[in-house]
Amino acid sequence: MQKEFEKLIYRSLFKEYPEIVTVREVSLMLNLSTRTVYQLVKDGKIQHIPCGRKIRIARIAVIEYVLQSAQ
Repeated sequence: MQKEFEKLIYRSLFKEYPEIVTVREVSLMLNLSTRTVYQLVKDGKIQHIPCGRKIRIARIAVIEYVLQSAQ
């Protein structure tokens, strides 16, 4: 039952966003400032993909952060 619920969440949460998002998009998704998102990335609370000087974040990492924070 729990696995089915998790699959539903992964398929439906933030589905309007692409699979890989920017810090700005994460800030819009979570209603946080970009500064806060950068701090979450720095603290290792949101996994990221370094691309040179830019930071990209997988949508699944944002969903995992939300689920982890909700517990």
